[in-house]
Amino acid sequence: MEISLAFTFVFACFVSACGEEQAPQRQGAQRSGMTEAGQHKWLTPQDEIEPEVWLIAHEAKSSASPQIGNANDVRHSLAKASATFNDTPRMIANRAVQLEDMLKSEGGGESAIFLIDRLNGAIAPGRIESFGAAGQQYYNMRRAGLTGEQALDVLSKRYGTRG
Repeated sequence: MEISLAFTFVFACFVSACGEEQAPQRQGAQRSGMTEAGQHKWLTPQDEIEPEVWLIAHEAKSSASPQIGNANDVRHSLAKASATFNDTPRMIANRAVQLEDMLKSEGGGESAIFLIDRLNGAIAPGRIESFGAAGQQYYNMRRAGLTGEQALDVLSKRYGTRG
């Protein structure tokens, strides 16, 4: 009886040790705990904050005169962009902030939320690879000297309903 009790104890320890060994593998899939904007420069899939909330807080923090919409408007804009560009709202939020930063380094002042809305209006669904690709083309045209309106017009003719 003592041997089977000892065997059961050793087996239970072995089984629980195996379970602990797998914990680090699952740890990467855990949520980051980030629930407030401004804690990170980019959103990761593990962040618990919604992309629209993060974008609004980003704009409030990064702009001298933010023109912030409400969360429902930003969520709707992200959903439309997600359908148009076949990217997740989180990816679109990250790419829009990246585009905002690139344009700021060139003297531009468009916010990420504004850029999402503008590219939504210029590109028809399924006509371009991703939001990042549309943003890169927009940036290249702006860098080449086109105004924001001119760049959007070119994109609309190329990838929009006018194209």
